[in-house]
Amino acid sequence: MMADASPPETLPPGTLPRGAPHATALLEGVAAQLSDLAHEAEDFGIVLCSDAAVAGRYLVQLQQIDRLSQSLRELARVLVASDPEAAVAAICLGNLRAELELTLAG
Repeated sequence: MMADASPPETLPPGTLPRGAPHATALLEGVAAQLSDLAHEAEDFGIVLCSDAAVAGRYLVQLQQIDRLSQSLRELARVLVASDPEAAVAAICLGNLRAELELTLAG
């Protein structure tokens, strides 16, 4: 008879699994990619805003691009923060901060 497998270990919020030395480097890499995407989205929005007709016609969508860029930057900061809970608390975007605080409350 085989022994039952033990349940996966539950880690406190903001901690990395033991035995995963690559985890920090991976998180830093993901954060860098998110930051790059934020920069690209911001650049795209700036190009579109430079056309007055486009800006006038698509103001709401341009604001959504800006919010996307800001969200990506904030998520990148949380991923590499030495204190993720404090990083979440410092997020300026209310909805994003609230969602992540709910996740932390678990």
